[in-house]
Parts: sequence; C-alpha cells; structure tokens
Amino acid sequence: MTIQIHLDGNPAHEPGTEVRGRATWQSLNRQSKSVLISLLWHTEGKGTEDVAIIEQIKVEGPSAAGSREFAFVLPNFPWSFSGTLLSLVWAIEASLEPAGEVARVDIVSAPGTEEVQL
Repeated sequence: MTIQIHLDGNPAHEPGTEVRGRATWQSLNRQSKSVLISLLWHTEGKGTEDVAIIEQIKVEGPSAAGSREFAFVLPNFPWSFSGTLLSLVWAIEASLEPAGEVARVDIVSAPGTEEVQL
C-alpha cells in the first residue's frame, strides 16, 4: 500500500489563503474503508505534543488505486513558528482507515510566507 500527497505550488502560504493539491493511493487492500485527508497543526519539541485537526475530507470506500483533489483555506492563526523549546508545524496529512499508512507534507502558514523564528 502506498499513499502520497502532492501540493500545487509552494508549501509556504499566507494565513487565510488556500492550499491545494492531490492525495493519491495505490495497492489498497480490502480492509481500507476510507482515506482521510486533513489540514492540521502540531507542536514539536519539549513537553507533550499538541495536535489540532482543522478540516478533513473523507473518501469512503476508496478503490484500490485512486486520487482526490483537496483545497483547504488556512485560518488566520496560529502561525508557523520555530523556537528553542517548541515549534508549531502546519501539515496536510493523508491516512488510511482503519489505522494504516500515513503520508504528511509540512507547510508554512505565516505572514510573508516565512516561519516565525522565536
């Protein structure tokens, strides 16, 4: 089984703009009930990791090989940032349900399309 994410254009965006792309999959088995495509952010670094799923697209009963276009509008906050102890990373993720392979592409959502450095 393979699952991939392809972005249209640059992975860095201004808040409030649209992220577009396509999730593709191949060789799914019969146990794969759905493909979830998600816009999310997560923290990395010291302490407990936080995750927030902002929006999801669910593809029910996917064929063994297929694809789905997606378009998500990034919210105005929080911005992507990187600090000494903690970073906030935006991502587009595609996953097979029940628990299976996951593909993730990190993106930037910040003014000037530059991750804020703390």
